[in-house]
Amino acid sequence: MQTLQTLVRNLAVILLLATFLEMLLPNKSMRGFVQMVMGLFVISAILNPITTFLDAPLSMEIPAWTTTTPQDLPAIAVEGQGNKVGRDAVQEQYRQILINQIKALALGTQGVKAAEVNVKFEEGAGGLIDQPKIAEVNVLLTSNQEVVQPVQPIIIGKSTTAVDTKSLRAEEVRERIATFMSLTKEIVLVRES
Repeated sequence: MQTLQTLVRNLAVILLLATFLEMLLPNKSMRGFVQMVMGLFVISAILNPITTFLDAPLSMEIPAWTTTTPQDLPAIAVEGQGNKVGRDAVQEQYRQILINQIKALALGTQGVKAAEVNVKFEEGAGGLIDQPKIAEVNVLLTSNQEVVQPVQPIIIGKSTTAVDTKSLRAEEVRERIATFMSLTKEIVLVRES
């Protein structure tokens, strides 16, 4: 409420000042210039509370967006190592982006509380501008809640086709990751803890 009162007070002062300056001008040729400058003041007065409002932290984090962290890169690379240092830095950033996207896909599955993701690239693949080929994706899921299953009767001599909910959840996450990331299902390994 205080912000709204301040905004209205500032706009009133600016408009009064603009009107007063227009009355003091001797000719109409300067009127357009004064109106433009006062218009900029009005825009500034309106945008100031909006920018302070937008600086509030987001209540919902988006895993695919990462915060920048300083890299431990050497300032001067050994002769011939410049490309390797640059390639490793680019690949690590790409790996973090992939990990966050895969984690978001896993967390979007019903019943998944947390996910640990590890992405491995093929050796020697990729460069500064080329995306490295993904060799393996490992995902470890943590269930949202532990469901206690009743003890099933033991039948000797007959095979039962019991459906395991954990394997269904892991398979759903595996299918989702493979589909959205355009990967083959063979390189996506999903386990539950």
